Amino acid sequence: MPSNLDLTGLFWSRSGLSALTKENMRQFVVVAVFLINLCEVRAENRLPAATSPKKVVTDLYSAHSGKTDPLQYPASKKLLGDYSEKGLLSLFLKDQSESKGEVGKLDFDPLYAAQDFEIKDFSVVLVSEQKDSAEVAASFKNMGTSEKIVFLLSNTAQGWRITDIKYSDGRTLKGILTFRTGGLINLQAA
Repeated sequence: MPSNLDLTGLFWSRSGLSALTKENMRQFVVVAVFLINLCEVRAENRLPAATSPKKVVTDLYSAHSGKTDPLQYPASKKLLGDYSEKGLLSLFLKDQSESKGEVGKLDFDPLYAAQDFEIKDFSVVLVSEQKDSAEVAASFKNMGTSEKIVFLLSNTAQGWRITDIKYSDGRTLKGILTFRTGGLINLQAA
């Protein structure tokens, strides 16, 4: 098989395909199949940009459901990269890295605001949506207690991404990961 693939005959000859030899045609088909497969592999490895803020949150809960903590490092790097904006992802991964396998600043599952959970009556609703931002609420009962978690999202070049999570006790995920005070928000200052 020649080392140089020359397809100029295909494009420049007057008779079109008749200029291709059997060997050139075989090379052309092999290269075309390779390129098509390469494109398919790249597409499979990339999560498509979510079309709605609600879908981002719903898909994140679906990815988390029934699995041994996919938010634990290093699996969290891939999973959260598909759903979180870079700033939030950096804070989350920094906390996991610095904790070296121990409990870090975040001592609960951020999607359920609990260490242990038995979820019932789960629902996700779009609270508000503007051109570049949105709020989505996840509501459920955890061990009989009603919980509501609000996701703040931004419409980025990669699609809708989570920028922060607000918990019913007043804390935020960014606050927990940023401050040593456990992320409590001073509502009078806000």
